[in-house]
Amino acid sequence: MLASTSVKLVAVSLLIAGSAGFHTGPARPALYRIDLQPTEVGGGARAVAKLTMAPSPFGISLTPDGHFLFDVELSVTGLPAASAGAHATYVAWATDDNLAAVRKLGTVRDGQTIKGQVDYNKFILLITAERDAGVAHWQGPVVLRGLSASMYLDNFSGKTFFNNGVPQ
Repeated sequence: MLASTSVKLVAVSLLIAGSAGFHTGPARPALYRIDLQPTEVGGGARAVAKLTMAPSPFGISLTPDGHFLFDVELSVTGLPAASAGAHATYVAWATDDNLAAVRKLGTVRDGQTIKGQVDYNKFILLITAERDAGVAHWQGPVVLRGLSASMYLDNFSGKTFFNNGVPQ
């Protein structure tokens, strides 16, 4: 009885301290927002992806194999002007953490918002500069990239995508 009362007092004290602005730890990342960062090719481009659970009559949308199904709303600004020829358009992609499974989310234009769905547990959002919007897999340079919150605890040292192509 005394132990449970002590635990309750500590919990209440922490709540009061937190509400009074005494937060001492680092800011928590937004779990349902992904800020895409530009690569060298991206210049001043920025993108934000907002994740929401896909609608379901059961409360949470899951795929048949048990993965969460997210609706993604991707807003992009500051893209460099697309040029005719090598990089005529920009395309948004979602890929799993090993870059093995890739899903095309759609063609992106500066100042535009597109919507798509992702069902990977850990995933990366990419925007690439492509020769043609009809490509099935990205071929052009990555302009923007962002990681889902589930990737935060991943070890990137073995992933060549994050090491300029050099395996560790």
